[in-house]
Amino acid sequence: MVPARPLCGGSRWGRLRSPSDGSLTHELTNDGRTERTLLEAFDSIRCFTGKHGRAPHKPLLLLLVLARLQRGDAGPIEFSEVEQKLLHLLEDFGPPGAKHPEYPFWRLRSDRVWLVESAKGTDLAAFENSSHDVPVSRLRDERAVGRLLPEIETVLTARPSLVNEIAARLLERSFPPTLHDDILDAVGMPYRAETDRRRPRDADFRELILRIYERRCAMCGFDGRLGRADFGVEAAHVQWHAFDGPDIEENGLCLCSLHHKALDAGALGVGEDGRVLVSEHLCGGSRVHEWLIGLCGRPLSVPTQGHMLPQPAFTKWHREQVFRDPPRAT
Repeated sequence: MVPARPLCGGSRWGRLRSPSDGSLTHELTNDGRTERTLLEAFDSIRCFTGKHGRAPHKPLLLLLVLARLQRGDAGPIEFSEVEQKLLHLLEDFGPPGAKHPEYPFWRLRSDRVWLVESAKGTDLAAFENSSHDVPVSRLRDERAVGRLLPEIETVLTARPSLVNEIAARLLERSFPPTLHDDILDAVGMPYRAETDRRRPRDADFRELILRIYERRCAMCGFDGRLGRADFGVEAAHVQWHAFDGPDIEENGLCLCSLHHKALDAGALGVGEDGRVLVSEHLCGGSRVHEWLIGLCGRPLSVPTQGHMLPQPAFTKWHREQVFRDPPRAT
């Protein structure tokens, strides 16, 4: 790993201060508890899950910062430096219509791992509105800067394996495995950790889904085999496993690798009538039209007798939280 730059020495941002209660600082000075304390702190990051559903704003910001740390660029970062990057990540990997990169930059302070101050020395809290947010214009005008607690940066710089572990946990909490590598590429994370290990899956789910769909993609019919093994055919969760999607046939589809990835990315969806939805945002050449856009309006293959297609509660979750509206006309 590339050595990190000094955290504070010579930096005009070195004055950013840790929370006054010192609780996390005390924990991090106790070597026997350091790793557990850090993992618990990041596992406890609060993500909004109200009426608008999933909100991966904080995980995406933290992944950007952890990737920067891995590249040897520790220390404070200006809001202006991450604003557009975070906005693009929200557009690509957040729920439909996700915006407001200023929210996690300011709100992450409440999770006791992040500091924010004005480069001009202004008390930014004085600009909080009724929702306890600082308007994006103020963050820009005041040249707001944020950083992980210096104590956290010190530990992570000394223990690069912890950066991977935290990144893996953030991904597992907020995204399906099909998107993990794409997100790590998008944030510029040079080192990778194994993901998809936290919440155990039903070991029989994959075999159940493949069996009831006769090992064929429910969208295109692909049924690849390599010797005795299935090849390029997967069991997909309609409501993501990361968001409590159950390992049951009513939440599963047998899909080829391409259409599984397209479902998780929001390029494809399932309508109320059980037909395939295709996002108007999906575009490309002749192969995209042949393999993806041409599915528009096609009914899903029906599983074998006595088994069920994905149920409305799960397909509705996917349309609201993942699918990129509007759908193409059939």
